Amino acid sequence: MLLTCKPPHRLVSRAAALVTVSAVILLPWIAYLAATLPPSVSARHWPLVWIGLDSVMAVGLAATGLLASQRDRRVAFVATSTATVLFLDGWFDVCTAASGRSLMFALIDMCIEIGEAAACLVLGWLVWRDPRGGDNR
Repeated sequence: MLLTCKPPHRLVSRAAALVTVSAVILLPWIAYLAATLPPSVSARHWPLVWIGLDSVMAVGLAATGLLASQRDRRVAFVATSTATVLFLDGWFDVCTAASGRSLMFALIDMCIEIGEAAACLVLGWLVWRDPRGGDNR
């Protein structure tokens, strides 16, 4: 039902404008960060960051698989979110890897994660387009 409700046109226009303005406001902030952030930093909870990110990926992949197997159209949202996390994990793996062998493994891992992300997106799209659907709430 949530997917079939049409919000008022004005609300959509205002929300779209707010999101667009937010993107524009981020540009000078990004320039500021590029100019002022140190080239390296030490993080207190480094293991927790990676454990948390990988846990989110595992939950997202499991939810995507479960919803897709049930032909639930909500898989499109979960699959898109999971693909985003997979892309981000690959990006951070490469950007935080030391040079040499560690960087090579990070690049290989990123290629695998891009493949997983693509599979999530295709799976979400296929289930979304399926006219028979399953649980089309």
